[in-house]
Amino acid sequence: MSLLLELMRVGHRPIIAMLQTEALPGSARGCRLSRAELMDGVLADALTATEAGVDGLMIQNLGDLPVGHTVTPAQVAWMTFLASEVRRSTSLPLGLNFLENDAAAMVAVASAVELDFVRLKVFVGTMVTPFGLVSGCAHLAQATRTALGCAEVAFFADVHDRTGMPLGGRPLIADVREAVDLGGADALVLTGTTFEQSLDFLGQAQRRFPAVPRILGGSSDQENLAESFKVADAIMVSSSLKDSRDAFGRFVPARVEAYMAEVRRLRSLAADVPMEAERR
Repeated sequence: MSLLLELMRVGHRPIIAMLQTEALPGSARGCRLSRAELMDGVLADALTATEAGVDGLMIQNLGDLPVGHTVTPAQVAWMTFLASEVRRSTSLPLGLNFLENDAAAMVAVASAVELDFVRLKVFVGTMVTPFGLVSGCAHLAQATRTALGCAEVAFFADVHDRTGMPLGGRPLIADVREAVDLGGADALVLTGTTFEQSLDFLGQAQRRFPAVPRILGGSSDQENLAESFKVADAIMVSSSLKDSRDAFGRFVPARVEAYMAEVRRLRSLAADVPMEAERR
């Protein structure tokens, strides 16, 4: 069973820090770094996030942009290597996303490295993305998980991810229903083009499917945490904690520590609410 999924279900609201790789061998642009340089950048962010007290990590091949629809054997090999090194460096649960939305590759790496989850950017339906049409991978993800016998790897499924548009204008809640009822998503990742739209997406899912954990997949910062915690069961965070203030770059320890200090403050306030109600 996914540890992060368990934390969501008990109301802990885990924070998942995203580890972005530089371009991997086998990607469109090719790797321009040595093996040590490639590994050191990922491990540095993993250490910074772990020491600040995040609850989980997710490794993603952001440096491989632009991407196709399937990863190459070299990308699979190098991501398996990097994920293994992160697993050795920290006891935190670790997840994976290939931007290619290659579910078979993701589940295979997750099975080999004993990852906690995979994030599947297009789980149901079809999205129009900058790199063409990307179709839902629910069937392939489920079939691969069954074939490899790794039921403990959770599916964190994006619905209407902000990097694309749903083909045919399907409403959000219809695709949420398909992701849950037909696709078997373990948790939903919801991210709009703005933070306000993200809150709307999360609120819609909360009202219609309250038992399914909801994850804010982007746009999180220290200032909007309180609003996020009202509708999100977990948060993925990256850009606001980096030296570049975007998805590329490295985590700044002071920013990660300040962010997690606010997380702990909000958790403490939430824990005090039942006690106050009981006194009244």
